[in-house]
Amino acid sequence: MGMWTSENQDTLEDVLKAFSGAARRNYGDHAFEAGYLQSTLVSILPLLPKRQQKVLIEDMVRATQKQEQQVVAKMKENRVFERV
Repeated sequence: MGMWTSENQDTLEDVLKAFSGAARRNYGDHAFEAGYLQSTLVSILPLLPKRQQKVLIEDMVRATQKQEQQVVAKMKENRVFERV
C-alpha cells in the first residue's frame, strides 16, 4: 500500500495497468481501453457524492485541456518544420 493511497486504490492501479497492457496488445492501440474506461466512469459517477463527482469532472476537464494544448503545440511545431 502506498503512503497516501488505500489498498483498494493500489489494487485498482495494478488492475488498470494490466488491463491497459492487455487491451493494447489485443487491439494495437488505446481506443478500446479509452472507451471502456469512459463507460465505466460514467456508470460509477452517480455512486459518488456530488462533491466528489464535481472534483472528478474538474480533474478530467484539466486533463483534457492539457491534452488539447499539447496537440496544438505539436501542430505548431510540425508547421515550423514543414516551412523549413
